[in-house]
Amino acid sequence: MKKEIEIIVPETWSDVTLATYQNYHKNVSGLEDEDEIVLNTISTLCNVPVDIVSRLKLNDIKTIYKKLSKIISVPVNKEIYEKIEIKGVKYGFHPNIDEMSLGEFVDLEEQTKDGIENMHNVFAILYRPITEEKGNKYDIEPYNAKHIQQSRIFKDVSIDVVNGVMVFFYRLGSKCLTSSKHFLDKNLTSHLQEVSTGGSQL
Repeated sequence: MKKEIEIIVPETWSDVTLATYQNYHKNVSGLEDEDEIVLNTISTLCNVPVDIVSRLKLNDIKTIYKKLSKIISVPVNKEIYEKIEIKGVKYGFHPNIDEMSLGEFVDLEEQTKDGIENMHNVFAILYRPITEEKGNKYDIEPYNAKHIQQSRIFKDVSIDVVNGVMVFFYRLGSKCLTSSKHFLDKNLTSHLQEVSTGGSQL
């Protein structure tokens, strides 16, 4: 008797975490063979080992990839989430970028150099626990080294949240963030489009 395999296909970008997307980008970047791109795309975005995906029927692979292609055709969120919650803790986006400390800026510049791979560290700098909240206004914890040390929690945020932050900086175009802007100019959307242009000809 064959063992049934359950494959959960994300329906929207909000179903795809930063960790999943980082894994996708790592596994698919540089691939040229269309079959490998399709197999690795399904494997990483659906969180299923590639050897299992390779044993699926061709029609099943076509069906899954078609569903993933539908997600890719939908625009990614471009609005910033000022507040997010992870494991019961509320985090607020930096309320005043113009008053960012030297330490924050130096670390932010460093963490954006490797692109999407370190985006969880970027989030640790920009999103910090809310210490006080009044209506739409809030204060966040002062920045220190512990925030990046605990950055892995941000691997659970969705691509919708991630892209909102990237587009925010893209629009901001701040002169003091030239290195960050160079990375953000590429925009997460260009990475996402690789899925649809890389191997859709099954």
